[in-house]
Amino acid sequence: MASWSILPTTADVGFLAEGENIVELFKISSLALQSIRYGLAPETEIHWEEGEQISFSISRSDREDRDLVSWLEEVNWLSETGSSMLRIICVSISDDQILSEAVKFEIDEFEPVIEIKAVTHHDLEIGVKESEDGSIIGLWARVILDV
Repeated sequence: MASWSILPTTADVGFLAEGENIVELFKISSLALQSIRYGLAPETEIHWEEGEQISFSISRSDREDRDLVSWLEEVNWLSETGSSMLRIICVSISDDQILSEAVKFEIDEFEPVIEIKAVTHHDLEIGVKESEDGSIIGLWARVILDV
């Protein structure tokens, strides 16, 4: 179910991400952000390479949408150096922090096409995706990037 797509905006770039749960939503949002940096379409298959294992964490707030922005800001900062990407392996969410493990690897086949200055709170939203019978089948997030 995890997927993402580009959202039309007037000046910046946005994306809509979907995942089965909050952890999957964070992971697919990371993929969307980094793919947008390199001009990769949602259907582009990325050949993940071996690389440096890293861990990073952020403090939790009282809102999941704010946590997503803070976490994506950290992903953006960690992956913006050179031609590198993060493959998020694990996201652990506790009461006070979000701890993530990733593999950072250099990619030679693509060069960044967009500089992402910030992940914004503008039009930010996380919602519940429901089936026709009203049962919850996942989450979605709308995120706008300042480019």
